[in-house]
Amino acid sequence: METAVWAYDDLAIWIPTEENEKRQEYYEKAFELAKKVGTVDWIALIGLHLAHNYAGMGELGKAVSMAEESVSLNRKVENMIQLTWSLDWLGIYYEILGETDKSVQCFNEAVSISKGLDDFQAIFTAFVGLGWSYYRKEEYAKAKELIEKGYEAVEKHGAKWIQWSQWIIRTYVESGEIEKAKRLIDNLQEFTLKEKSKTITAYAHVLRATMLRAQKKWEESIQQFEESVQEFDALGARQWNMYDFADYVLCEYARVYLERNKEGDREKADKLLNQALEIFRKMGAKKDIEQTIAKKKILSG
Repeated sequence: METAVWAYDDLAIWIPTEENEKRQEYYEKAFELAKKVGTVDWIALIGLHLAHNYAGMGELGKAVSMAEESVSLNRKVENMIQLTWSLDWLGIYYEILGETDKSVQCFNEAVSISKGLDDFQAIFTAFVGLGWSYYRKEEYAKAKELIEKGYEAVEKHGAKWIQWSQWIIRTYVESGEIEKAKRLIDNLQEFTLKEKSKTITAYAHVLRATMLRAQKKWEESIQQFEESVQEFDALGARQWNMYDFADYVLCEYARVYLERNKEGDREKADKLLNQALEIFRKMGAKKDIEQTIAKKKILSG
């Protein structure tokens, strides 16, 4: 049965991204078998994978519950590497729910543990999570400082991290460092051609669209956002990756029309924000709901 647990978990990780139902089925089978076997490490790990899937579907209550259990189990068996991952994901779910104090506590603990382990992947994930919490507060200088520390850990060990470059690109765009962002986006799109990853391709288009918006290249930005909407839809993001679709695609797309502010742009921005707001409300994403409502008020003002 332990071999079957490993096989189902591996299948869920490696099947094509768009096969969401199959991935969920494999994780559920792996989790059921892991509980029968009673191996705590497996229960904690696969429970965390399931938590990530539930969060993607907007079921944050389940995601938090499973991530909390994963944290508890990893503490029990002193699996410190897995503990950092559990803390990182739990921190993300707390942050989306608006429980910022709990979120930052999780990220800080993950940073502390990962530095003690000198594990570059754990260090990377922990610093990016902490940096993301500052990014959401629009403290871009602090966010960039923390996220760059994560990437430095990866580069120090000679590992390739280009496919993980989303957050450093976003901080560069918001900090006005367009050339740095462009270089990384070019590298990311070159990477997608080699890997043929539909998911990374979709994110690459969003990132380029966001950069073009910052450059006030409105029509090019709109074209890239339209492509990314279609790509995320093809991946089933409205059901399986709800938060990223609402925040990184719909809200960022709305910013093009908010900032350009030509005739008809307010209506287009409002339509995109309404779609995002519906998703945020379903998820209970408190801070995102407040921010989206504030943007809608600007439109009606």
